[in-house]
Amino acid sequence: MKSLSARLPFADSRFYQLLEVLPLGVAVIEKDGNYSYINQTGQKLLGAGQIRNLPSEQLAVAYNIYRAGTKQLYPSEQLPSVQALSGKATDADDLEIHRQGKAIALGMRVIPVFDDRGEVGYAIAILEDITKHKQTEQNIQNIIDIKLAEELLQQSEEYLRTVVNNFPLILWAIDKNGVFTLSEGKGLEGLGLKPKEAVGHCVFDMYSDLPEVVAAFRNSLTTGVPYYVTATTNGCTLEGIANPFYDHQGNIQGMIGVSMDITARKNAEDALKESEAQFRKLAENVPGVIFRYILHADGSEECTYLSPRCREIYEIEPEVVTQNSQRIWSFIHPDDILSIQALIAESLQKPQSINLEHRILTPSGRVKWVQVIAQAELQPNGDSLWDGVIIDITERKHTEQLLADYNRTLEKQVRERTIALEQEIWERKRAEDIAKAAEIALRKANLELERLVTLDGLTQVANRRRFDEYLSQEWRRMARELQYLALILCDVDYFKNYNDYYGHQAGDACLKNIAAAMRNTLKRPADLVARYGGEEFAIILPYTAVQGAVAVAQAIQKAIKLLQLPHLQSQVSDFITLSFGVSSVIPTHNLKSETLIETADEALYQAKKQGRDRIVCV
Repeated sequence: MKSLSARLPFADSRFYQLLEVLPLGVAVIEKDGNYSYINQTGQKLLGAGQIRNLPSEQLAVAYNIYRAGTKQLYPSEQLPSVQALSGKATDADDLEIHRQGKAIALGMRVIPVFDDRGEVGYAIAILEDITKHKQTEQNIQNIIDIKLAEELLQQSEEYLRTVVNNFPLILWAIDKNGVFTLSEGKGLEGLGLKPKEAVGHCVFDMYSDLPEVVAAFRNSLTTGVPYYVTATTNGCTLEGIANPFYDHQGNIQGMIGVSMDITARKNAEDALKESEAQFRKLAENVPGVIFRYILHADGSEECTYLSPRCREIYEIEPEVVTQNSQRIWSFIHPDDILSIQALIAESLQKPQSINLEHRILTPSGRVKWVQVIAQAELQPNGDSLWDGVIIDITERKHTEQLLADYNRTLEKQVRERTIALEQEIWERKRAEDIAKAAEIALRKANLELERLVTLDGLTQVANRRRFDEYLSQEWRRMARELQYLALILCDVDYFKNYNDYYGHQAGDACLKNIAAAMRNTLKRPADLVARYGGEEFAIILPYTAVQGAVAVAQAIQKAIKLLQLPHLQSQVSDFITLSFGVSSVIPTHNLKSETLIETADEALYQAKKQGRDRIVCV
């Protein structure tokens, strides 16, 4: 305090009383890095007062200052106070004070003050607890009467202007009639005002178009209750807080307070609310329960969100589960609980996606089957978080059960028939032959069915269903291994003209030849060629960057041209040609496989647009 008084010969105890009740931390930092003055708010934020003979490299340790969101001490050379003492005004909002197991987010602005020689004499620091923007009423207490405040402000006008006009607040005072006696601060710029411009004007006249503001001022000046109002004017949203001050007889003489521009914060809050509303609308229409489950490091658990579909599947309100996460476990069928707990324990050892099916017992007594798909993620604080979806698969399981029952019935009938046939040697031999033939036929039929399910009936390459499954499978695999996955989309040029001219039978034969050439060109077992639709084909190439994919496309293009399939209706060649779109990417959890399809499709579009019979990569 003595050091500060020496620098400010005009200051007295009344000025310090004003600094001590400001809702922001104010500190004076000497050239050697020591804090010669810290007001009460600053000491509360830092958790300590003045620490003498403290080297700058020990500031972060002494005041427990960490980089926000981490457990790393803030580099001393990057602290705003150190930067300011080198002559650079510095703002920072990425500081945290760690104290008693809690982290307090700290905003800090430090301004160098130069002496007559142009050298830094000291620095002024403004500190703000930015974790509690709405709890600042208590920051202004016991303000002295307006006359004392006016005298103090007059005596310290230049110093106050240096401090106040360098942080984004409005410091104001009004007398008991609502007339401004003080109006300072950089925040006035948002209202289109200059410092002192509002002095002498009545608040009731200036804000007559804001009845809630006028009513709050009148109520505070009449009853003495603290003033706290958030209002928008001239496109600027301000949060104002103030306390009345009294004379020696206890009569209200006016108010002194602080207003802060919170436009950006309010816009962010509004955008967040809109985003949450959109998410909830989406969640309500998803055919399943979207959920978030957290297992804390201390073993406690909570289910922080369940979408409204919870009512249909679990026959319970989502809020019941979010208030007591143990309720969700009570629905699990007793025969399935151990396997689920084992799977979760395994997932905790190595965070991974889970996909499990189990039974639940609803309050109405129904037994349902659900499928749980979720991704585990380990948080920095040791918590394990699962985001996922729960789907009702009861109907599917019922169908599977019917098929299983039917198979068991068939097996029983076969056994009974076999026993009967064993009683007659001649019949037995015949039955064995029949059964063997039937088994071979059944195996062939099953193989044929499996082939038909995944193959295109015309071209005998993979069909669209197999393409979708394989792309999803390889996308996940390449994401785990951080390897490239390439996709080639190709289209037969002017194939409609081909069909119109040569006929659809010739068109089918052409597609067969093209598919065979593609299949014979691919050398690796993991490469897959599929009929994507009509005359369009797709080739999936794992472990392949864009250069390798282009080389494969060139090989296919060469193979097609060697076929010399006539196409007199083509506008680019007398023979069948293809246009190729090539794309390659390393899959991540932030991307979807549709992104790869879209970029390859865009490349194919560009190939057609540039004249066809060419390869374009994106």
